[in-house]
Amino acid sequence: MKLDRRRDLAGWVVTPLFTLVAAPVLAGIVGVLGNVQNDHRTPPLCTEAVADNMCEETSLRVIGTHLAIAGVMWLLLWTIPWWRGLRTVRVLLAVAATVVLVLLPVRMFDWSF
Repeated sequence: MKLDRRRDLAGWVVTPLFTLVAAPVLAGIVGVLGNVQNDHRTPPLCTEAVADNMCEETSLRVIGTHLAIAGVMWLLLWTIPWWRGLRTVRVLLAVAATVVLVLLPVRMFDWSF
């Protein structure tokens, strides 16, 4: 099987830029829905941390972890060569980075699927 090495510069540029815009918007929408459903109370993620007044630190640690993972995945989008045969890999990595960001509010508000 030979890899298609024709140029796909448009896909190489559009995929990371679209991910940079769409992923935070989707995560924000899910976060707003989770906050409305939670009636603006303390997130369930903080149930153990409330006793020690560590909810902010717990939340920031979880947010930082998700942002770091999604950021590294987003940067990896730029390292994948612009060959047309790697378009599927690029799109799957963009979807995975989006899922990591969308799972942040899901984890914060403890939604179970």
